[in-house]
Amino acid sequence: MSLKTSAATFGVLSVIAGGVLWWGMTRSQTPAPAAPQAQVAPLNEAQGFLQNEQNTVQVVQNSGDGVVFVSTRTVSRTSYQDVPDFLRPFFDQPRQQDGVGSGFVIDAEGHILTNYHVIEGANEITIKFHNDSKEYKAKVIGTAPALDIALVRVEAPAALLKPMKMGDSDGLKVGQKAIAMGNPFGLEFTVTEGIVSAIRKNPGAVGGADGFVPNVIQTDAAINPGNSGGPLLNSKGEVIGINTAIYTNAGLVGGTPQSAGVGFAIPINVAKQYLPDLKAGKTLNAEALAASRPRLGVTIFPVQALTDSLRQRFNLPEYGLIVQSVEANGPAAKAGLRAAQRKIFVQTPTGQGEEIGVDGDVLLEADGRTLGDIADLRLVLNGKREGEAITLKVWRAGRTLEVKVAPQIVPLPGR
Repeated sequence: MSLKTSAATFGVLSVIAGGVLWWGMTRSQTPAPAAPQAQVAPLNEAQGFLQNEQNTVQVVQNSGDGVVFVSTRTVSRTSYQDVPDFLRPFFDQPRQQDGVGSGFVIDAEGHILTNYHVIEGANEITIKFHNDSKEYKAKVIGTAPALDIALVRVEAPAALLKPMKMGDSDGLKVGQKAIAMGNPFGLEFTVTEGIVSAIRKNPGAVGGADGFVPNVIQTDAAINPGNSGGPLLNSKGEVIGINTAIYTNAGLVGGTPQSAGVGFAIPINVAKQYLPDLKAGKTLNAEALAASRPRLGVTIFPVQALTDSLRQRFNLPEYGLIVQSVEANGPAAKAGLRAAQRKIFVQTPTGQGEEIGVDGDVLLEADGRTLGDIADLRLVLNGKREGEAITLKVWRAGRTLEVKVAPQIVPLPGR
């Protein structure tokens, strides 16, 4: 199994070649008995559509022109150090790579949201609008690599700019309608429909793998390579997420992952939170994001990354976050949290060795939420205003206690 991002470079995909297209029918010499008459939902008399169809058509008609086709071109050179100078011109040739993705207009100024991995490293970005064959140049305004979000601005006629309304992803319910729009495999302006399948913890490859996008929207609306950066909408035509990745374990065509009915979108509220910074031209890497959010002022390590024998040896609980260090005069220090003093050398999941403190306080819960990894803690912190206290359940030397900590925006060391 593999989790793949859904932007790539594609050629023409031929799926039918000079033959008969079968629809899964079989022939029989004798007619089969007539099946009972199925009950059919009433059609909308005015439009001839079912109610759900009518809603989808309206959403597409009202919002679809805000979806754009994003094309990128990246030119790079490969330098060969061991090649003699007189041969170097034959080896140091520029390499060009073209890519496609999706995006959507958010205002009348020409700002477009997309995924960072769609435009990463691109020398040229062009935008095409629905029902317009002309390409318009765009430039990057701000990026958030740790969130896999980018903001670009296109120079295009005002009549083409159809801003899409951004909804509220915090209020999503599992089972509600989801409509994905974008350009899968370079097939311009494609619409698929499904439901919100789940709101789940980030599996690790959607946006930042370190917890800056703690939760993601899972949908069965078909998302394929080229859909990256496109909008996921609700039945009101509001953008609720940015389509970003698919989970696939089969169905590869030419090495390209295909939709298996499990796609992921970054909640739109994540993008809305940092839109002012993106419009200001900022680059929001992991360090910048950590510095901008209320923090406890600790470094931590998940207990679950240790083996059972190590947990038993050092009298550690089955889950939680071991406090590795506490920043001086930070919120955690003021609340009396204790850092580890005893360290051991362990193999991490990446295969590299690391020194881990094993006798520090272990954070078990934050405001009643079980802490299995850093994403769980950040999810609680993200919902707090600076100075608003959270209640931590802490394991200390075999006993549990409650500690109240008021997160603050603490400058990172060295900043």
